[in-house]
Amino acid sequence: MQAEIRHSSNDEGYVIVRQVLNNTKFSSNHPECLPPAATFLLRVRRCANSFSAVTAISNFVPFYKILASFYSLRAFAADILAGLTMAILHIPQGMAYGYLAGLKPINGLYTSFFPALTYFFFGTSRQISVGTFSVVAMLSAEPVNRLATDYFPSSKNFSGNSTSTDLEQFRLVVAITVTILAGLIQLAMGLFHLGCLVVYISSPLLGGFTCASAVHVLSSQLSGLFGIQLKRTSGPGRLLFVLINFVEMIKYTNWITLLISVVCITVLITFKFVLSPRIEAKIHFPFPIELLVLISGTVISYFTELEEKFSVRIVGPLPQGFPEPILPDPYIMPQVMMESAVVSFVSLATTVSLVKLYAARNGYDVHYTQEMSAIGLANICGGFFRCHAASAALARTSVAASAGMQSQVASLVSCVVLALVLTLIGPSLHTVPMCVLSSLIAVSLTGILSQIMDLRILYRTSIIDMLIWLVTFTATVCIDVPFGLIVGLGFSLVTVLYRTQMCNSYELGQIEETDLYVARKWYTEARSVSGVQMLRYSGPVYYASAERLVDWVIQQTGVDPNKAHKQAIRLDQVEDSRKPSSSPCPSLFTRCVKPRTSRESTLNHVQTEQESPVLKKTGTSNQLRFLILDAFSWTFIDFVGSKAICSLVGSYKQIGIEVLLVSCQPPIFEMLVKSGFAQSELQDRCFLTMHDAVLYCKQNLSTERRVATEGLVMENVCRV
Repeated sequence: MQAEIRHSSNDEGYVIVRQVLNNTKFSSNHPECLPPAATFLLRVRRCANSFSAVTAISNFVPFYKILASFYSLRAFAADILAGLTMAILHIPQGMAYGYLAGLKPINGLYTSFFPALTYFFFGTSRQISVGTFSVVAMLSAEPVNRLATDYFPSSKNFSGNSTSTDLEQFRLVVAITVTILAGLIQLAMGLFHLGCLVVYISSPLLGGFTCASAVHVLSSQLSGLFGIQLKRTSGPGRLLFVLINFVEMIKYTNWITLLISVVCITVLITFKFVLSPRIEAKIHFPFPIELLVLISGTVISYFTELEEKFSVRIVGPLPQGFPEPILPDPYIMPQVMMESAVVSFVSLATTVSLVKLYAARNGYDVHYTQEMSAIGLANICGGFFRCHAASAALARTSVAASAGMQSQVASLVSCVVLALVLTLIGPSLHTVPMCVLSSLIAVSLTGILSQIMDLRILYRTSIIDMLIWLVTFTATVCIDVPFGLIVGLGFSLVTVLYRTQMCNSYELGQIEETDLYVARKWYTEARSVSGVQMLRYSGPVYYASAERLVDWVIQQTGVDPNKAHKQAIRLDQVEDSRKPSSSPCPSLFTRCVKPRTSRESTLNHVQTEQESPVLKKTGTSNQLRFLILDAFSWTFIDFVGSKAICSLVGSYKQIGIEVLLVSCQPPIFEMLVKSGFAQSELQDRCFLTMHDAVLYCKQNLSTERRVATEGLVMENVCRV
């Protein structure tokens, strides 16, 4: 088959001259060349031949390959500055979020050191800052507080950190068990390439969840901000119980603690939103207001003896140096499995989203499966060294990137500074007031809480995404944090099913004298073709959408083929019952008028008006002869969907309407054949383009019109 392409002289258009092609004609001229199916042994042999120990090691530990590809002395200087900036943020945030995780502030500093050091060797992102994150820290505190209440009932009446050595050790063991389990889940997802599971945590879902989690974090800091003791609560409605208990206990507020909290929050907010942007514009360096507030609170607490004179709670003694490794408790693993899964998914979703953002912004490639393995290994290693769960943090990553961070060497510089703090300066921070840490946490939540403004954007762009945000937020606030994520994820999956069922579907029309076919409801110039109806359904054809597709086709055509066929059968039976048993006339007239030839089959399916005889018999005014379904946008089809298409084709065939398919992709075609379609018949029904199918219909309608005219002439001659 040869196709001739003719260009116009002014190069404004072209004309293609070729025959009308269905799959049968196209395959006869262009046979398929499908690769043979690879056997298991062949796949193993290919993997063995392509395996290289050096490549495998460099892919799993990619830091050297990444640095060798672009690193320079200028990048190193930028990383030193970014690393110092990051360390300045790590110190106050680490102590605050260690307290938020239900542990000692020193554990937050460990979390800022060990996971970041591990990620340096295994991560592929150049900009993210791994360490403490408020939402992940709060999620880690959930099982810690729950099991501490179960095993140490006396801790239920105190929402701060207990001074009991046994209780502290138990809380630490629970925290590292959760951290290691979360890391193992993340590592398994990376090794088995299960990153597809993370995509179900969409941006609206994550935004609603983190915003609601920030509300829970803020409620957990009320005791520290006001210097009161609140009961530990858990389960559905926890936030309401916390607020009720807060109202009951507010009369016992430590006014010195509250005064310190108000001063710290005022200073932090003033610098964060008013002064810092102006200062940073001049010095081109992030102003370390959090560190200054922490140091000022420590110095004032030390010289004024706030704990002894005013009963202001302080951090207490901090160990010096690096911690000894500790093992998790396997007996409590089943009790914290669900919380560990929630921690792993939120940590992973937060990290991967930041990795994607900064990789796209800076124009380099990352490997998401390796990122999962890297953050998993960071949590596993951190768990053995007394860390709670870690992840990338948006605010810290943004500041580090703004400071010129070029690679994870900046994290290495930050780890060096943190090592000095742990070995030399750490014990000097024992007089930090807990209300200062609570103030740091409260102000750091402003960025997360501001995500509620995303609702306006979501409302303008997608109502469904807005509902995902609202449902996740409401469920997390009203029920509990882990259950809120589960409810949000479930609702998000329901919306996915809804979207696949409610796909775009419309009737197509032809732009006159062109081969262009567009939606008639959007383009007034699109015209229908006489005797032909063209329908496009964009989406999957599977068990949840097949019935809707069939109903929509029937609605568009205005003909229910099954009802029309049954009605025609009933009318035939009535007519047969009214006919006399024998004809009084000779059979000559009958033979002339109704010859049993192949031509009669054509005549029986066409009228002068090109109308189906079954529809004419039932009194249905419909001139439809061909129904064309555009299958190009069918993303996939399952057994139920393919059976529905087969049934639809057969039903319309019974009433004289031929159904054609356009742009049927090979997987769709194979599924239709497996579901009962004869391959040769399906080949004849499938066309490469919509224009091919329309030309085929026009040719057949023209032929049938000519044959019908000849048949009428023959009938008149016989009557004469």
